[in-house]
Amino acid sequence: MDLNNPIPQEWASYVTQSAIGLEVVPAMLYDTLTFTDNVTRELVFFNQSNVAESISNLKQPGMLPNPQSFLIQNIRIFFRTVLQTTDQGAADATIPSAINDIILITNTGIGTLVIGTKRYGPWPLWALPASSFTKSIVAAAGGEAANLLTGYGQLDGPLYPLFPNLMIAPLQNFQFILSWPQAAVDTLADRVIQVLFDGQLARGIQ
Repeated sequence: MDLNNPIPQEWASYVTQSAIGLEVVPAMLYDTLTFTDNVTRELVFFNQSNVAESISNLKQPGMLPNPQSFLIQNIRIFFRTVLQTTDQGAADATIPSAINDIILITNTGIGTLVIGTKRYGPWPLWALPASSFTKSIVAAAGGEAANLLTGYGQLDGPLYPLFPNLMIAPLQNFQFILSWPQAAVDTLADRVIQVLFDGQLARGIQ
């Protein structure tokens, strides 16, 4: 039985309800973990469940339910930071800040995608920018000898096009691993990192 009649024939591929078949919609899969200063050597994403939707939108750890599948077209790395004010310090000293932490984490970090038993990558973290974020500038002000600086940092640049695209099938295990094989990274503070897959979701038509 066609639940959508009568409709124009040219709209048939855009229906949102059907007794059979799949629909393809733009979608994202994302997960969030914390990088611990001077400790973290590996973070495994998409293994969480029963967390707030702002942290992860995966409904079950490491897989999509049947009949859902996902076509990964881009991979993004986002650092959840806020504006930070810090003392400028000595003229020749590195300013401790979230911006510097992001530089340190991405300088030696690599990302690896695992689907089933197959590994894809590795990619240097600096090559997987968030692309879209709140932009800001660094500003200095203050009457004391050591001026105060306020700034915000994030990975920026054009998206890395994952081509050919990679598909996650229904009930197929997958994860994304960030690792620092060279050494532990000494940052100013712990940093929250979000990994996001940008692409298309195939799902049952309701």
